[in-house]
Amino acid sequence: MSWWLVLSVQFVTVATPLAILPFLSLHLQRLSGAGTTDIALWAAAIAAAPAIGAILSTPLWARLASSYPLGRLMGLSCLLNALSAFLQAQAGTVEIFALGRSIQGLTGIGVLLLLTVEHSRTTGANGYAGLQQALAAGCIAGPLLGGLAFDNDALQGLLTGFAVLLVALSVFCGYAFHDARPVKDEEQSSGFVGLLPPTPTRMLILSGLLATAGAFGFMPFFAGWALERESAVLTASLIGLLHAGSWAAAIVVLPLWGRWIDAGRERAALRLSAAGSLVALVSLLAGSTVVLISLSRILHGAFNSGLAPSLFSVLGRSRHRVANLAAGRMATTLGQVIGPAICGLAVFAAGNNGALFAAALLTLLASILLYLQPEARSHDVE
Repeated sequence: MSWWLVLSVQFVTVATPLAILPFLSLHLQRLSGAGTTDIALWAAAIAAAPAIGAILSTPLWARLASSYPLGRLMGLSCLLNALSAFLQAQAGTVEIFALGRSIQGLTGIGVLLLLTVEHSRTTGANGYAGLQQALAAGCIAGPLLGGLAFDNDALQGLLTGFAVLLVALSVFCGYAFHDARPVKDEEQSSGFVGLLPPTPTRMLILSGLLATAGAFGFMPFFAGWALERESAVLTASLIGLLHAGSWAAAIVVLPLWGRWIDAGRERAALRLSAAGSLVALVSLLAGSTVVLISLSRILHGAFNSGLAPSLFSVLGRSRHRVANLAAGRMATTLGQVIGPAICGLAVFAAGNNGALFAAALLTLLASILLYLQPEARSHDVE
């Protein structure tokens, strides 16, 4: 039961913010009565707030996990997520809504979910790959539910429902993980050095950061890029389906990645994931028909889905697993921020094609770093 609870928490905490993210600018216009241009700065800051908060707070939650029972921390994190959803649901001003979004980034749920894999005694396939499947499902369900709610003026009810569900999950987590002890590293460092992963692991984490930046960097510009090529055929709804297809492909192939992880071939999986993602991005340059674009997005979703579970599996079985998992989580979150930023700068220089080239370059750098690292034995990771 506890493992299904973990997957439920992953799904809900992903679906909740994504229910409103595609419609963030429109919702802020409703709250403020201002136009698109007037609200643009608020929209950018509010969209980035959760990621920035997660980067800053993850080391703190990792330290807390070494001192306090996991069940208590999971329960507290779910309550904070519930508070975030409730404030966003009831917000009558942009400022209150921004407060709710900011709290979302401080909940530490990402690193706590990674640590529950150890407690649940799952294999790699059912552990990190399972978390990624739940994440992909949330990425599909959130925008779909949010779109229906937004069209029917029921966004407040949807977010309130998510808040109630998160409160219930908080109670269940406290019960299911009541016997979970604090998660400690075999070796712990104090001070600023303790916030950093061991030196041999930093290159691996940097590779994960670059690969994540490449995967997420092109997303905000994909719609504009696609419409430049097939504006007569593609619509906003169809572009949304292309995004959903990418996540659906991830759900389908993740069990296959899980087999590689179970076999101790995480680094090989990382290399294949980065190389396949690069091929998928480059293939967009070769074909601009709807069919080829669709196949490219599905291919990218299938290959990119192996990145996170493989990376976290390597980090989770190290002697410094808490520090490494926290650093890995921070790196992938940071990649989701700097990827779109770098690709956005490329748009100014070369249009939407520039964003595609930048994403491919980031993925290429990640792939090169991964291939330069030797194949490690199961206990070589620090």
